[in-house]
Amino acid sequence: MPKKVDPLNKKLYCSVTTMLTVTDVKAAAAFYQKAFGFAKRGIMNGPDGKAIHAELTFRGTTLMLGPEVPQMGSRIAKTIGASPASLYLLTENVVAKAVKLGAAPKGPVMDMFWGDRCGAVVDPEGYTWMVATHVAEPTLQEMKKKMKEQMASQPVGTPSGS
Repeated sequence: MPKKVDPLNKKLYCSVTTMLTVTDVKAAAAFYQKAFGFAKRGIMNGPDGKAIHAELTFRGTTLMLGPEVPQMGSRIAKTIGASPASLYLLTENVVAKAVKLGAAPKGPVMDMFWGDRCGAVVDPEGYTWMVATHVAEPTLQEMKKKMKEQMASQPVGTPSGS
């Protein structure tokens, strides 16, 4: 009797998996491992021996990487000139490590009203990562008060998280 296959493949994937298009799959995989602490699940090479797919994991989350393939509409953030999405990574403070490895800082590291200490970086591929460490458990009332204070201290026209 054939083994029953889980159509959701819950052993390997959660409900949403991020896929990033990158310039060099192996180099990007190495950066994410060193800078953010991802573990390598595997890298698949194409017929020419060049990496065409990588899977990295971090506390139950999978990050997939694939190469830019313009004819299929797959482009890196640098090619389109911006990161169309940001990634929010809860981990120990690794902003300085990521910057040392080639990421560009995007604003100061600061305590946010919801209880996370956050710093944003743009990785070598052009993707924005908001790196956060949970440092406080504010009440809803404390959050509202701190949010007002934080928003009032931002320069006019500056969006939150930039």
